[in-house]
Amino acid sequence: MKTEKPILLFDGDCKFCNFWVALIQRQKVKHKFNYYPLNSPEGEKLLEKYQVEKAVDSVLVIDNKKVFYKSNAAFRVAKTLGGFWNLTLILWLIPKPIRNWLYDIIAKNRNKFFKNRENCEIHN
Repeated sequence: MKTEKPILLFDGDCKFCNFWVALIQRQKVKHKFNYYPLNSPEGEKLLEKYQVEKAVDSVLVIDNKKVFYKSNAAFRVAKTLGGFWNLTLILWLIPKPIRNWLYDIIAKNRNKFFKNRENCEIHN
């Protein structure tokens, strides 16, 4: 039985990442996750606890003591949010190497998407 909320670890210096976390927090289900920047004291403790390299370049979701990376982390977020977010789960049919390749392209260019946006405060 699941007793803890999933944890969402993200690049706190990335405006694109902050945008998505803020968007998730504005949903009716905003309290379904605990949010921590990867480089925060809490984030660093979690990376160590779950033996994740500090140089990881991915959003991470920790759920039921399992770590999800890249596109799998995004799908875990969508599944947890439910509602219309479940529509994105159809993309699960795309083979994982292709999904993660697309994820890497977006991650590599993420700072270009929101270069004029201010980082916003993220709340747990």
